[in-house]
Amino acid sequence: MTKDKRILFLGDSITAEGTFIAFLEAILLQHFPGQGFTLINIGVPSETASGLTEGDHPFPRPCVHERIERALLITKPDWVVLGYGMNDGIYSPFSQERFLAYQKGLLEAVRIVHSSGAKAIVMTPPAFDSSAIRQETLLADGHHEQAYSYLTPYEHYNDVLKTYARWLLWQEGIADEVVNIYDPLLQARENARMNDPDYRSGDGIHPHADGHWVIAETLLRHLFEVRCKATPPFVGQPESSTFFQLVWQRQKVLSAAWKEHIGHSNPNKATALPLEEALQEGDKLAEQIKNHFSIS
Repeated sequence: MTKDKRILFLGDSITAEGTFIAFLEAILLQHFPGQGFTLINIGVPSETASGLTEGDHPFPRPCVHERIERALLITKPDWVVLGYGMNDGIYSPFSQERFLAYQKGLLEAVRIVHSSGAKAIVMTPPAFDSSAIRQETLLADGHHEQAYSYLTPYEHYNDVLKTYARWLLWQEGIADEVVNIYDPLLQARENARMNDPDYRSGDGIHPHADGHWVIAETLLRHLFEVRCKATPPFVGQPESSTFFQLVWQRQKVLSAAWKEHIGHSNPNKATALPLEEALQEGDKLAEQIKNHFSIS
């Protein structure tokens, strides 16, 4: 890595939660102290690339195409990381129609990113964990189409996401980079359950911090050629690390401000400072992070 990078993250609630992006920033600060990486997280909960919504979702799911051009124009990124798929299968058995909507939406997003002059990086969908869902809410094959949703997901929904992930990985030249997070998350989950059969990776849809670290580590390896020989201490106990807490706080302040400044159709809006105020607050936190390095 020889030059500063401005990296925009678009995605659903896993991106919006932002832990993997904070992990990324923390490691980049440690490995490339002389370079400027600006990580802008504007993930929106419930968002899709396909534009689809299940029947009992409380509002029409936001679609990235409602805001992507505006986001690119305002943020002017060098790279754009797209993280979609978990919501795009609508938690239902495989459907060719839904699959084509995901393909079309993602390919169009990549095209728009490229037309802006930015590099497009696509993450595969993550793994779904049916074992972490209340078993009485899982539905088998054969139910009416409208029965499946994020509240009552298909019991083999992980196989649907696997199909989506494999399609991405088999398409040569679909984007500048395709990063496989599905298999690393699945493998990490299986490894953890070998030691602890009761291990829960998250709520089935959203991974806990250890899953976010798997995503961050995978992105670091593929995009920055950074291999962490050991898991950083702040991954296991983020609340005990002053350094990580500063990075996390900065990410949260800036993410909320950027997201609401650009706008989105999810009716649940983030509590956010006006963008200029948030940028000033981000500069103050960046100075504290810098001071942390100087006294460490």
